[in-house]
Amino acid sequence: MEERALESSIKDQAARLIAAIAEKENAELRLLEQNCMEEIEGFREQVHAEGEGRLRQELSRIENRAVLERRKRKLVGVQNFIDRMMDEVVEEMRHDPQYKQFLLDAVLEAAEHIKAGFEVRLNPEDLAFETETCAALKTAERNRDTAITEDPTIKWGGCLVLDRAEGRIFNSTIERIYFRKSLLIRQEIMKIVMDHSRSEINPASPTPWS
Repeated sequence: MEERALESSIKDQAARLIAAIAEKENAELRLLEQNCMEEIEGFREQVHAEGEGRLRQELSRIENRAVLERRKRKLVGVQNFIDRMMDEVVEEMRHDPQYKQFLLDAVLEAAEHIKAGFEVRLNPEDLAFETETCAALKTAERNRDTAITEDPTIKWGGCLVLDRAEGRIFNSTIERIYFRKSLLIRQEIMKIVMDHSRSEINPASPTPWS
């Protein structure tokens, strides 16, 4: 469920998010270009009498600054896109019926490696699964000396299971899964972005999810 849900959710969300972010980015770039053109025109009028040499130098400086600003905005835009998309993907995953089973499986798997008492830490919203978690542990005969508590530091979901006797931590949080898969996820996102850019240049080209 870990990889399959992340990958399929990323592809489902990407088409919707790319269009919105691209529209915002294009609006910002149009505003940037307009401001640059106004600055160029104002400077042209101001220094026209001072000679074409200095004018060309200053125009080049302004244009180079605009290019760098565009690149910077694109890099920031990609990172913001990844962050926003992961938040939305995880939110969608948490409403998937498979999420509860993933959570229960993660708790039970950690419990199998713990001989004594342990603590299960959940995102506050996942305390809604406390009853099912206790029932699953009882069925597996692992509910003795077990506590289930909320942990606001778990942002996306999943669980932390703490072995009280040996001090071990079993980390099955979505954040940990993302950390392990972040390079592959980023590569997939960049592929989607590049495919979308090519499809904008050639609208007849099909998108990878069509």
